[in-house]
Amino acid sequence: MSEPLQAGAATQQALAQNARFLERCSRLAGVGAWEWRAEAGQLTLSDSACELLGLPAGRVPTLAALLQRFGPDGAAMLDAALQRAEVGGQGWDVELPCNAGARGRRVLRVVGGPDGEGAERRVGVVMLDVTEPAQVRAELEHTLERLALATHSGGIGVWELDLQPSSRQGELAWDDAMWRLHGEAPHGQQVDARRWRLRLHPQDRRAATHAVGAALRPGGAPLEGEWRVCWPDGSLRVLRASGRVLRDAAGRPLRLSGVCWDVSEARRLRQQLEEQHELLAVTLQSIGDAVLTTDAAGRVTWLNPVAQRLTGWSAAEAQGQPASRVFLAQSEDGRKPLPDPVQRCLTTGRPTQLPAGAVLLARDGGLRAVDDSVAPIRDAAGRVLGAVLVFRDVTQQRRQFDEIRWRASHDSLTGLVNRAEFEQRLARGFERARRDGSQHALLAFDLDRFKLVNDHCGHAAGDEVLREVAQRLEAGVRGRDTVARLGGDEFAAILENCSLDEAQRVAQKLCDTMDQYRYVHGEQRFRIGVSIGVAPLDGRWHDADAALREADACCMTAKEQGRNRVQVWAPDDAALRAHQSEHRWVTRLQQALDEERFELDLQRVLPAQGPDDGRLRGELLLRLRERDGSRVLPGAFMPAAERFHLAPRLDRWVLRQAVALLHRTGEPPIASLSVNVSALTLQDAAYHQEARTLLLGLGPQRASALCLEITETAAITQLGEAARFITQMRALGARIALDDFGAGSSSYGHLKALPVDLLKIDGQFVRALMTDPLDQAAVRGFVDVARTLGLTTVAECVETPEVLLELVRLGVGEVQGFLLHRPQPLAELLAVAREAA
Repeated sequence: MSEPLQAGAATQQALAQNARFLERCSRLAGVGAWEWRAEAGQLTLSDSACELLGLPAGRVPTLAALLQRFGPDGAAMLDAALQRAEVGGQGWDVELPCNAGARGRRVLRVVGGPDGEGAERRVGVVMLDVTEPAQVRAELEHTLERLALATHSGGIGVWELDLQPSSRQGELAWDDAMWRLHGEAPHGQQVDARRWRLRLHPQDRRAATHAVGAALRPGGAPLEGEWRVCWPDGSLRVLRASGRVLRDAAGRPLRLSGVCWDVSEARRLRQQLEEQHELLAVTLQSIGDAVLTTDAAGRVTWLNPVAQRLTGWSAAEAQGQPASRVFLAQSEDGRKPLPDPVQRCLTTGRPTQLPAGAVLLARDGGLRAVDDSVAPIRDAAGRVLGAVLVFRDVTQQRRQFDEIRWRASHDSLTGLVNRAEFEQRLARGFERARRDGSQHALLAFDLDRFKLVNDHCGHAAGDEVLREVAQRLEAGVRGRDTVARLGGDEFAAILENCSLDEAQRVAQKLCDTMDQYRYVHGEQRFRIGVSIGVAPLDGRWHDADAALREADACCMTAKEQGRNRVQVWAPDDAALRAHQSEHRWVTRLQQALDEERFELDLQRVLPAQGPDDGRLRGELLLRLRERDGSRVLPGAFMPAAERFHLAPRLDRWVLRQAVALLHRTGEPPIASLSVNVSALTLQDAAYHQEARTLLLGLGPQRASALCLEITETAAITQLGEAARFITQMRALGARIALDDFGAGSSSYGHLKALPVDLLKIDGQFVRALMTDPLDQAAVRGFVDVARTLGLTTVAECVETPEVLLELVRLGVGEVQGFLLHRPQPLAELLAVAREAA
């Protein structure tokens, strides 16, 4: 073979070896190449390029098929790049996803550009598989995006302090958020560390510098700290910083990287919460109520000083103890333990409290009355975290309440049950009798000679008698029975589950006990007896009041039949029926008052001698108009009115009519109008008050025409009360007459204590004046005494001319009786007088 041929063969062999070497290198490096001759439409691919594209080795596809491996978008981009390279000679460097057949989807870096000149012009392309780096880069970018989102949305700034020994040592790098955290618009990433330090509050600079230095020391803890930053506008913000030091293999610090975020609002809220907590703590420490808190298991977590004092437990000792051990509640009456209110609250999840009347058993054994309330403590989600028990010592208040309640139901003088409480117990006993047929009994008591003690020894002595009587009555019945003082010297008792016969024996025993009782006052001894009425309390009555009325009627009957005795109810008792008739009068009188069916008559009182001046003078007399039109005289109803305390109401009605008549103008002139004042009315404070009010309104001049008649017996038995009343009325202009004078056993000496204006001689001395020398002597004596005292005498019951002449002879000043004028309805008399005028 010639040398040229041998040389050519050697060159070809060397080229082939180089080609195979380059192919192996490309395959090992994951690099493939292809070129495109646009004029010849020729595409050349290396085997490694085929492998990258997922094509069989040595198979050359069309350019379009090759480009489609990169998908529609990638194919379009590469096609445009090829054209720019051919025309403008521009290259490209891109990363495109590629469908590599069996190798799946890969990411190829495609770098291309023009190569050659003229007819040899072509575009060469090199491809590199960058799937793994692209994935890592994509994940890194995704991570960075998430980090940026987190820091941006959370207002977190990122910073880094360069610690390497270089020209950048000590430089501080900030992201945009760091600038905003310091109150400035972002302007670059580099910050002078000294400038940053000047932004710190002067009081926080040392702490921040110390924290950074501690983190940089070998083995130092990570940087954690908070400091205040001064914004350019003068405001202060609180930033929290967290950082870590990155070190080399030798432990030398390379850089300090970290983050900052604004905790100003959180610190403000924390400070506010601390202030509120402190305020709450101070409040709970100083309030008068006791406060105890527990956890969800009912264990004590805290007590304020008041709770410590009331329970006897210190806060340290009570910590962790069950609430039921620290707050031990019992019932007030039986001293039985009460259920733990804290546990009940935690179980139900609702506020609760102990029953009324609970007491707290303290650690030292002391008992205190308490009021309490327990409420659950919940979190924002509504879960029960524990309970708060608030309680207070109400021992004094409960003692005062018990005293008030006792006073409301008991008589303060005797300690017995009062009328209101008695009536409630009576109603309960009556309802029980109607419900189950049980038998009970009622006793009504009235002291027989109590007024003698009151009048002769004074009210203090009377009060002592009432107390001693109450003790004897209460001692004479069973413990379950009720003894009550109804008012004055009236008492009553309820004997539970007691037959009428047994009640009679109890009543007789009490009557005998009282018969032996003597009240000693100085040298005086008073025998105080009692009249007792006994009536059954069962279902036979319409209501409980009916049973009480029957017992009271029996008591009055016993009093009328001689006193100091027992009267037992019987359905056929005539005396009792008479008393019941009086009871019926009570209802009739009350109805008449309500329906305004009372009327007034007037009986003239005339001068015994000399002409009548024509002015109206006389005594007003009360009449009852029945519904059928008939009229009832006071003799029929006044005994019942006196006995059942209606007389003061009737007397007030009469007084109001008399004053109203004296107020009128244009009426016939009135010289005198007399109205009667009963014995009960003399003691009635309401009558006294109304009389004062009416007379004040009337004025002294007109009041002088009003005469109040008080019976001699009533005045003497209530001498002090009568004297005060008379003095008050006369001071207001009214005149006072002592009615029925001579009928009592009084002496003339009492007249000195009673500043009256008239003596009305009782009719029993006037009727037989012409035939009875004693009556003549009595009337003569009355006239002489009246003349001595400067009083006017009035003779009642003048019925014959002879008696009238004798009265004139004896010197009586005024006369009144049927001879002169029969009582006449006041309205008729006024009408006649107006016509005559």
